[in-house]
Amino acid sequence: MRAWLFLAFKDLSKRRRETLMVILAITIGVVGPLFTTALNNGMQDAFVGNTVNVYTGHLQIQPNTGDTEIANSQSVLSKVTGIQGIVGAAPRVNGGVDIESKTEKIGIAIFGIKPSLEEKASTLAKTVERGDFLDDKDKNELLIGTSLSEIINVDVGDKVLIHYQDKEPVEFRIKGIISTGTFDLDRYAIIGEYDTVKALIGKNEASNIIIRLENPDESSKYKLILQKETTLPNVKTWQELSAGMAGMIETFGVISTMTSGVSVFVAAIAISLIIYTTVRNKIREIGVLKAIGARGEMIMRIYLAEAIFIGIVGTSLGTIIGLLLIHGMQQNPLIMTPEYGMKLIIMPRISPESIIAADLSILLTCIIGGIYPAIIAARTNIIKAIWGG
Repeated sequence: MRAWLFLAFKDLSKRRRETLMVILAITIGVVGPLFTTALNNGMQDAFVGNTVNVYTGHLQIQPNTGDTEIANSQSVLSKVTGIQGIVGAAPRVNGGVDIESKTEKIGIAIFGIKPSLEEKASTLAKTVERGDFLDDKDKNELLIGTSLSEIINVDVGDKVLIHYQDKEPVEFRIKGIISTGTFDLDRYAIIGEYDTVKALIGKNEASNIIIRLENPDESSKYKLILQKETTLPNVKTWQELSAGMAGMIETFGVISTMTSGVSVFVAAIAISLIIYTTVRNKIREIGVLKAIGARGEMIMRIYLAEAIFIGIVGTSLGTIIGLLLIHGMQQNPLIMTPEYGMKLIIMPRISPESIIAADLSILLTCIIGGIYPAIIAARTNIIKAIWGG
């Protein structure tokens, strides 16, 4: 083992308490950014992800300005499904109705869907909590959200009346209870079969067409393709449709970044202080090392090695603890119930790139934090050190 490395480890072993305190500070400095980043990603998946996957789609074709329906929607749908990179597309029709149970009567939105197409264009079929998803052959069957089902006191198999304007009410049976994690579908809407809803509310064409992409990040590219292929200008990306929620998540991201910055700053201060204090307390020893032939470069290496060693140990421990916390929360996700039976499941998620970025930033900070006291030690005057120590 090289002499400077041996002396570095020997010095650290003599100051176990201080060393452990700095390692603890660095560990916390790593755990903080990892966990807040994972939690922020989980919140984004819960809020924006749920809305995009079941409600807005990655892209959405809407009627031209001033219209309430997409003209020749079946022809448009055929063109869309033939484009490479599009996983699925499904038309939806919507309107406003009143739903009446044995105890309640309230106004809500009604959506008509084609179940077989919907299974490719959204994850709606995977949100059924009780009962069954709709089938293309269904007529007077409904899906209803968990929150709305509690409000009007209904469950799978119960029958309700749907009122549309001054028409005679139509009886529907609750086929399934869904929990999508969105207010739009869990609280403020019911879902029926496409043709049945069209006949109920007097629509001839689709109100919108939702589209699922192989790569959601290419939504802007496919927006231009769809506008060209369908000659319809009103195509919206999921980023445009969920701009409000994205802004909220961005705020959480800023808070997460600030937390990470504070953690890095604390780690830098902690390691700088401990090494600086060591240098000041070991002036005579440094002078003796120089007197027996140790050069300034060797002295600097000793204290930089201490900073790097402490940084590696603290970063490694922080990464392990942070990943264990994230894994633990993934096994027991945070379930939020903002209203009635609605559920938001927050599952923390972090990418390898984020882990590497957090670790490298802390480790680099440790090295930078150790440079100044190491330079002071290297430039220590032999005579002043021996006599002044």
